[in-house]
Amino acid sequence: MPSSVRDLYSLPFSEIKRGRSRLQESIATAESEERPNHEAIESTKQDIKEIDKLLEFKDPAIEEKALDIMRNGDPIGYIIKAYNRLHVGDTALGMIMLLSIACQSTTSSEGIQPKLTGTSGKGKTHAAKAMYHLIPNLEYKMMGSLSAKTLFYKPDLMPGTIIFADDVRISEDLDTTLKQAMSNFQEPTTHRTVVRQGYVELTIPPRTAFWMTSVNTDFSDELINRLYDLNVDESPETDEAVTLQRKKRAEKGDEAFPVNEEVKICWAIIHMVKCRNFRVMIPFANEIEWKLPSDRRNFNRFLDLLQGFAVLRFMQREEVFPSEILAKIEDFEDAKRLYDATSQTQITKLTKAERKLAEWLTSKGEAKTINELVNEYLKDDGSKFTYNAIYKSIKGVKGKGGLLDKVPGLFKTDKRGEEAFILPKFEESAVGSVVTLKPEAYEIYP
Repeated sequence: MPSSVRDLYSLPFSEIKRGRSRLQESIATAESEERPNHEAIESTKQDIKEIDKLLEFKDPAIEEKALDIMRNGDPIGYIIKAYNRLHVGDTALGMIMLLSIACQSTTSSEGIQPKLTGTSGKGKTHAAKAMYHLIPNLEYKMMGSLSAKTLFYKPDLMPGTIIFADDVRISEDLDTTLKQAMSNFQEPTTHRTVVRQGYVELTIPPRTAFWMTSVNTDFSDELINRLYDLNVDESPETDEAVTLQRKKRAEKGDEAFPVNEEVKICWAIIHMVKCRNFRVMIPFANEIEWKLPSDRRNFNRFLDLLQGFAVLRFMQREEVFPSEILAKIEDFEDAKRLYDATSQTQITKLTKAERKLAEWLTSKGEAKTINELVNEYLKDDGSKFTYNAIYKSIKGVKGKGGLLDKVPGLFKTDKRGEEAFILPKFEESAVGSVVTLKPEAYEIYP
């Protein structure tokens, strides 16, 4: 996409319309030439399509409502309500995905990289698609499969792009590319290679966010540590609520992901955030008490959540200098509430299903073979897991990503000539008590 079209992103509706008219005039002129450049004409037509997507939510009626929400209302609550109209439950997951977008608009974030995990058919893809639908259909969003070097060769990939990869399979090379791009969040990631016998340097732009879904967590430990691992709600109550929602939608013939005024207002709000880049200052940072000092990565992750809340409320935050805003206690409280709701997975790196299996093994107090696990460890509905599912949960893929790799104290032993596994003790860090704010901060920074 030519930079001239992207330059229209932050302009008023009337100026965007004028830009569109100029492109239409250029097409008419080009088509009247004796030898029209059809490639250039087609490229310009694509530019006009991009502008039309922008005009959908830059319409003054939509933008005025979005501005009112940004200045006087609750932009986060508005988007999350829209998300929950599209997807039942999983509010914390939607919030993390929304904050991952916000963190692309701050210079001090290390980036939030959501990974949605859950049993097949339980809604992880639908949750990601619901929030993805609330992002404007512009060049800063991509959906599709990934290979190790695809992004390096993608022309005009924008800084701050959101990339959604569903049911991702991680090769060793892709694992390396993702780790580099996530570690270099604020900087380009460079790949040096040879193209047509010439040396070239290809880059993935900064502040790229990756949204990934996966049934399992068979990624390398280094990649898992860079991801914000999230479990979808697989409870029977949510199953019933989803069924009820789908019945209502079927009764009315409603689309799964409609484009209506509410969605367009969400587009406008997110676009306002995407068009800015802030330095977020946390004046009460010294008053934050983090109770796991050895866990540096998760403290940075908490600070990213806090900054994300401030960025989404930038029109209600003090701008001390141009593009420099002050976070408030409200941002801390919301970040703490969200982190407490999701921190068990962040601290242990276990999915809900993995924790349940580990707790079951501990409760039995004896070694269990995989065949015994298949027969004794049952699903919530009483059915059995497959042998391969239990094997992968315990041993992972190529020895990586299973409970043996993740849980200290899980031992492999022999039982009647078969491989068996025993977990005498399983402890997890307390959830909800990792981060607090000194009481005096509430008086100093109201």
